Amino acid sequence: MDFKQIEAFINVAKFKSFSKAASSSFLSQPAISSHIASLEKDLKVQLFDRTSKEVVLTPAGESFLNYAIDILNTRDKAVRTLSSFNDNVEGNLYLSASTTPCNTMVPKLLLEFHSSYPNVHFNVSELSSGQIIENIIRFDSELGIVGRKVLDEKIDCFKLVEDELVVVSPNSYKLPAELTLKELLKYDFIMREKNSATRKTFEEMLGKKDIDVSSLKIPYEVNSLDTMLQFVKAGLGVSVVSSQVCSDYVSCGLMRESRIKGLPMTRNIYLATSSKRTLTPTAKAFFNLCREKFKFEV
Repeated sequence: MDFKQIEAFINVAKFKSFSKAASSSFLSQPAISSHIASLEKDLKVQLFDRTSKEVVLTPAGESFLNYAIDILNTRDKAVRTLSSFNDNVEGNLYLSASTTPCNTMVPKLLLEFHSSYPNVHFNVSELSSGQIIENIIRFDSELGIVGRKVLDEKIDCFKLVEDELVVVSPNSYKLPAELTLKELLKYDFIMREKNSATRKTFEEMLGKKDIDVSSLKIPYEVNSLDTMLQFVKAGLGVSVVSSQVCSDYVSCGLMRESRIKGLPMTRNIYLATSSKRTLTPTAKAFFNLCREKFKFEV
């Protein structure tokens, strides 16, 4: 068993495809297949089930995946420790952010970071908070900005800012600036996917008021902030978003913003990192920028 075999295994597990794994690692598909076959022979187990549509991990493969990731992470850490590690802040910065911070905080942070480190290339992914945490745990991403604190020993969370959620509605509904929960629940809701931090926060707040979330009328569920706002603007229903996200729409008179009587809706935005991984110099520089700007403790 060698590192090339392990890298091939992780890539096939990630892409569920030998051809895509080969393309991502600049190898031929036969080379990837040979690495997997040799690894399965060494381990004396079958790691993948090959179907006509995709390649999926067997139970043995699922069990080995976490060990494989740890092996490569240990190798990378050893190389950085035993060699003269390059402290120059350059190369790629992989950053994942959930919808609200990706559309509000991230552009300003990257502008400031780029002015200090012009040789860094940014790779930014807008994902749900759940996907971001999964990527950090699997070491597919070093840094994430999410809309809820994660209680997991594999994740460290640092509070950046407080964010207020508001109700947005079409102008035709003529909702007041403040309304009761009873009044709000009469309307159809347009909601983000269930893994969205904004949706989870809203549902938790309803739970504190003994409101069963299953009683919400949700005929529209979308995975895009822009789609959700367009649905609201078109008159399909109401939604709950960050006040920062809808401010342009509200100020331009394209929709209305309301708050719920007796239910202040605030949550925190967090910077998330792996507690099991040492950040690269570039990721560390971005982390330090956030620490300086938002004054959180490590």
